[in-house]
Amino acid sequence: MLAAASSSRATQSSSEKENGHHHSALKDEVNVPESMAAALDCDDPVQALHLISSHSNTIALELSDKLLEDVQTYKLVLPDILASTQQPGHPLHSAIACSESVRQSLNKIASGGSQASQEIRHLEQEKTELEEHARAVQMALTLRTSSDKALQAMQTNQLREAAEAVKPWLEWHEAHSQSNGKNTESARCRAYAGEYCLKQLSTTYGHLKETLLKQYEAAVLKSDLAALGELTPTLSLVQLEPDAVRLYLQFLKSIIMEDFQKASQQKSKDQRPPPFVPMARVYNAAVSCLRHHLPMVSHFLYKADGDSSVVQLVHGEVEQIVLPLLEQYQKDRQLTAVYNRAQQIYAALEERYTGRAIMDHKQGTSDDPTIDDEEADDCNFSVAIGSLSDADAAMEEAARCIQSAESYLRFIRHSADQINEARRIRFEQSWRKSQLDGERTKWKKSTKQNEDGHDGGDSDEDRTEYQPSIIVPDNTSLHTMITEIGGKYAGIEKCLLLASMQRAFVSSDLDPRYYRPLSLSLESSVAAPERTRTKALQTSMVDACMYAARHGAQRAFATGHTSTASAMTNFVSDCLTGVLLEVLGQRAEEAGVALLKPGDGLLVGVAGLFNNASNLIRQGAHASGVRKNQDEEAEKRQNDIAHACATVNDVEVAVDQVHRLSKLLTDAVAQGFPPGMHETEQLSLCVQSLSNVVDSFRIASNGTVESLESVLKPRLRSIVGEAVGSEGGTFMGSSVAAMGGAKASDRGAMARMNYNLDEETYNLLQLSEGYVARLCHSLDELMDPLRQYLAPRLWDTLLLSAMGTVSKRLETSIRKCEFTALGALTLDADVRDIINFVKERLYAPEYNSTAAVTKACPALSRLLQIAKLLSVDDLEDVVDLISSAKRKGNWDLNLDDAKSLLSSRVEFESSKVNTLLRLPDNE
Repeated sequence: MLAAASSSRATQSSSEKENGHHHSALKDEVNVPESMAAALDCDDPVQALHLISSHSNTIALELSDKLLEDVQTYKLVLPDILASTQQPGHPLHSAIACSESVRQSLNKIASGGSQASQEIRHLEQEKTELEEHARAVQMALTLRTSSDKALQAMQTNQLREAAEAVKPWLEWHEAHSQSNGKNTESARCRAYAGEYCLKQLSTTYGHLKETLLKQYEAAVLKSDLAALGELTPTLSLVQLEPDAVRLYLQFLKSIIMEDFQKASQQKSKDQRPPPFVPMARVYNAAVSCLRHHLPMVSHFLYKADGDSSVVQLVHGEVEQIVLPLLEQYQKDRQLTAVYNRAQQIYAALEERYTGRAIMDHKQGTSDDPTIDDEEADDCNFSVAIGSLSDADAAMEEAARCIQSAESYLRFIRHSADQINEARRIRFEQSWRKSQLDGERTKWKKSTKQNEDGHDGGDSDEDRTEYQPSIIVPDNTSLHTMITEIGGKYAGIEKCLLLASMQRAFVSSDLDPRYYRPLSLSLESSVAAPERTRTKALQTSMVDACMYAARHGAQRAFATGHTSTASAMTNFVSDCLTGVLLEVLGQRAEEAGVALLKPGDGLLVGVAGLFNNASNLIRQGAHASGVRKNQDEEAEKRQNDIAHACATVNDVEVAVDQVHRLSKLLTDAVAQGFPPGMHETEQLSLCVQSLSNVVDSFRIASNGTVESLESVLKPRLRSIVGEAVGSEGGTFMGSSVAAMGGAKASDRGAMARMNYNLDEETYNLLQLSEGYVARLCHSLDELMDPLRQYLAPRLWDTLLLSAMGTVSKRLETSIRKCEFTALGALTLDADVRDIINFVKERLYAPEYNSTAAVTKACPALSRLLQIAKLLSVDDLEDVVDLISSAKRKGNWDLNLDDAKSLLSSRVEFESSKVNTLLRLPDNE
């Protein structure tokens, strides 16, 4: 049969090959494409696709006909081994019988298990029963032994030993009661121990309970703390915690009421103590009571919530004593009325200074004739509230009241947290114990599930998180009272702060003690020792105002009350930005910038004015007397300049003071307030708002420098015009226009700006005073007083701004000049002289390099770039110079500027310059 099948397959394969050859021949005859992709490359893709479809249809028809013929002639012949499976001796019949036997065995195992597994389960059950019998016998023996021990201990009045002996029976009795007698182990234990033993234990427990409670009540009545300390652990052994808690609270209430009454009473009738003293005594008595009694109660009576009950009792008694004291304090000090008056005074003072109706500081009176001097000074603060010293003392008293209450409340909150932590630990231990018990009984549950024929699933309960209980809420009557007092305290403290600032505002500027040297913290950035010789002054107004702000904020933070501290921080920010910043800004403009205007003010308005006056004085007949008067006048002018600069420095001093206040309060929050609380986070946000105050003062300080620079700008332009000899500028001395008519002996000659130099004029220029020397001398004459009396940072900013103006004027004049090679070298030297002049007069150490100075002053950087551009020897070097500078990021000139400047070199032809720089602008 196999040979026939093989010959049939061979015949079929030969016929398929013949059909394949036939199909390929047919395909070649009609030129059918090989694939659809090839059909798309034909001249007529549509016709080619039709050919492929027709050819495929023909092949399919032929193959279907051939398959039909083969199916009709095919005969199914089964093997002999399958045809004789029903014979008993056949191998396949044996295999089927074995599989059926295996199936039946598996069914038996699934239904009831094998005999071995049943025996194993039977042995396990016997083992469990034996263990239960053993535990029952052991417990019965323990109960009989405990019965004898308890009876003997009661006869000898050894209560603690009796309690320890009764404790096993109590635990067994509780477990037996919970199971309602259904637990076989408990029933066996009861049978083995005997009714007489159990009855004797019950009777002994009753006598023990009665004896302990009588002794405990007697100790409570006598307030015998030693006896209570001995009996409390004993009561916890015999499950008398509820009765112990009730009696212990009765004892505590009697002793703390007596202690609180003594603490709140005045010790001397002649001298009445401050109101916070009796409150502090009550708080201290409460804290002492909790420290002594709470540990023992929390350890032995926690099952009956004795720990939380003690805390609640003490806090309730404290409130009954302290709340009347706080109400009496508010009534005696008229806190509500003073608070209302303080709000009105604060609004009036704020309106005065934010409305820019700032008083004349030298006279201390208002421009309004209807307002008398006293009302103009403090808006009736001294009449409605009292003097500043009295108000400060009253605020100190209120702060102490809030501080003592907040300290006590924090201790109560800490005690409650510790109780909850102890409860959480016990909860964790209980949960772990239950988990271990569940692991021991896990195999029993699995066995029962197998016997029942179903899987009960995982019976372990999900672990639940411990939820702390609220022992003392955050909204008790004492919390509410302290919050109310804190709000009034903050309102009065705000008014006191503004009144203290107002006192500083009206201080006399003519008082020599009003000025003092500038704070050294502002000069910490000065590097070189020779640069530390500054005569900068500051007024005492900023120190006085910031002292009041710092004093009020620190006092509010010392209370420990978060809401009060947050409110005071916001008030300080409002007063600093709304009042102090306005006053300092106006003073800096009116008493500082306006007085420093050159010519019309204190600064020199014409170059060489003092020198010319000195020459005239020397020629006069009474030179010595006139010189003395001139020296006195110059000294007075210097003092006036120093005082004017001091008002400008005050804004910079305020920046430093507010920054230090912000750091001080940030440290106070980290050290004095509990972390992680919502109120503490709010306080931190309030303190962080002081950084915005620092930015406001810094912006005002920079604005003052800009105003001063705008005042100096006309004189700076005039100085540049006089130095370079431009039209309209004043020029003193002999002028050398082309340097051709000068002689070698004319060493004192002053030259205008001229860079069209040959070798002879270049040599003559070295013998004369160049315009840069005159320029620097005039700038020193104008700005040296400011360098001496301005704060270092302000002077650096002012000098860089002024040199920006000077550099722009110089660039305009340079663009009008023609340059030779020697003139370009002279320009480079002049620009470097100007840069060195600026570096020598800057304070900040970061300006010690030329790169730093030119980066800080873009106009001066442009001058240096112009000098480098004009100093090239060959036009071919210009492209390399510009490309290298642009890669370093220090090139500001565009191609038009470069073309204009290079065209001013007499050696360079304009056509070559334009050809060379015909490049796209990469700026």
